[in-house]
Amino acid sequence: MTSTETPALERIIPLSEIDVGKPVEWIVDPDRRATILGVTYEFSQTGERKTVWYTPNKRRAKSALVLSELAEG
Repeated sequence: MTSTETPALERIIPLSEIDVGKPVEWIVDPDRRATILGVTYEFSQTGERKTVWYTPNKRRAKSALVLSELAEG
């Protein structure tokens, strides 16, 4: 039997404290610009920036081009 008086899952972190990063820079392969090597995210509440690398070893690429806007297509 299911009780409808209390929620099944209670929120531990208030929504106001959840800080989701927004992509602000894309790091691409300079020879093949369609290949994204990493993305820099900026967090609105702290202003902190963090780069996530999508390279096979998850490390900074030796050669990369940083773009603040990613062309569509």
